[in-house]
Formats: sequence, C-alpha cells, structure tokens
Amino acid sequence: AERIYQFDEVESVYLMSGSFDLTVILEGKSMKEVARFVTTKLSPIEEVVNTSTFFVLKKYKEHGLLMVKDKNEQERMLITP
Repeated sequence: AERIYQFDEVESVYLMSGSFDLTVILEGKSMKEVARFVTTKLSPIEEVVNTSTFFVLKKYKEHGLLMVKDKNEQERMLITP
C-alpha cells in the first residue's frame, strides 16, 4: 500500500475485506490514461498479483452532496473510450 499511494495519480488507497486486498482510487483524463497507469506502474509491482479496473460512469451523491440537479440529467450517458 505504501508504494502504491506514493504515485501522483493515486487519490486514495483502502485496505479491504473480501475477495481483494486493496482498492486504489485514481483519476485520469481518459480510459487510456488509466489503463497506462495500471499496465506501466501498478501491474509491474511484484506483490500485485491481479487487478480489476472499474470506471465511475456518473456520480449521484458524493461526500453527502447530491450531484444530480435535474431529473433530465438522470438519463443514461454515452460512454466512449
């Protein structure tokens, strides 16, 4: 965890219970940028045996604040790489 949280791209690291050990939260400008981080910085770490990458598609509520202001904003969004 200490090695991973030192990367500038990493915003948060959590020790987890369950089927995986850590959750690493980072923000990239594109899916390609996130993939590059995983393949060039995270995966080469010897202790990293496996990774799964998930993307936030839309925020509805964060830190107690509602992110949706209008019901029309709740429609599904087009996602492109």
